[in-house]
Amino acid sequence: MLRVARWQSLALSIGWTVLLLCGAAVLGELTVRQRERHRATVPGTVPLLFYRHTRLRHALVRDDDYFGWIHINREGFRGGDVPVGRTPGVARIMVVGSSTTFDPLVSRDAAAWPARLQFWLQQLAPTRPVEVLNAGVPGYIVVDDLIRLETELYRYQPDVVILYEGHNDLFGALRRGVEPRQVDTQTPDEMPSVTPWGHWLSRHSLLYAKIVERLHVIQFGAAGRRAVVATGAAARDGAPAGLDSGAIQFAHAVTAFLAVAQGCGFRVVIPELVHVSGVGVLSEADQQVRQSWIRAMPFATPEGVLQGYARYNAMLRDDARRFHAVWVPTDSFALKGVEFYADGDPIHFNDQGADRMGHRLAEALLAKGVL
Repeated sequence: MLRVARWQSLALSIGWTVLLLCGAAVLGELTVRQRERHRATVPGTVPLLFYRHTRLRHALVRDDDYFGWIHINREGFRGGDVPVGRTPGVARIMVVGSSTTFDPLVSRDAAAWPARLQFWLQQLAPTRPVEVLNAGVPGYIVVDDLIRLETELYRYQPDVVILYEGHNDLFGALRRGVEPRQVDTQTPDEMPSVTPWGHWLSRHSLLYAKIVERLHVIQFGAAGRRAVVATGAAARDGAPAGLDSGAIQFAHAVTAFLAVAQGCGFRVVIPELVHVSGVGVLSEADQQVRQSWIRAMPFATPEGVLQGYARYNAMLRDDARRFHAVWVPTDSFALKGVEFYADGDPIHFNDQGADRMGHRLAEALLAKGVL
């Protein structure tokens, strides 16, 4: 009888513990969802907007809304619904890229720079109707854009495709330069396994997704600091490790994208990549800006990152000229300085930066006769 009583007491304790944990989890989930919907500042991350994709690592959940902050339409673009078929007499521009196109840190869909591009084109040339599709997906690189262009984006038959891409390609190259991946020679690039409960939680629990993302950020920063110390990258002169091989891979991907886009009959526009330090700048003295670069890319020095941007922009310019795409220099856009970027972020616009990007690019497109 004593043994039975002990087992009953243990089972009761376990049961109460499970109930308390479940209650805490439900309360935490409700709290974080309430905060996300009523927060006063733009959410830093939007994890529930993504799902695992068969060809790509991830994609945007269609016809979904992130607590009123961001809407993904039925076609997988940020903003309101658009038909697949063209509207007669309306020019169609498709902007392709990653988070710096998607613009997750602006206050609303209409504040993203592709939406501001449409606004300013309509203001500057009111007799030329135009629609702009925001096909940016956070986390993508040029190869992902290429796959998406070949598998679905071509169906929208845009007059113009704007490729604004390179940030993630550069950051990935700099990381690989000091933290080489452990490659299995039999199954390289194998998709990481995910437990059924982990997959379900990542799609349905904001609390779980936020915790996992925070852990990834902490691990990312720690891995960057360890890699820089281990390789001595912070003190090394010359090109950052991984930049040369990454630039070659980047140029190849851009070449493939241009070949496919032009093969589909689309006119391609490539704007020069912008960032908080200013286009073409190779050093950064402002300590606040330096810290934003270190947080964004801890696997290289700020000077190494800026050198990478100069290299990648040069390759974008050369590829654009080689394929007769429209190259848009952005040094005159004056998008240098923290006032145009989200707090502590060197590459993602705030509302002011997104509006200026859209305004200046609209002026450039009209001046170059793109529309």
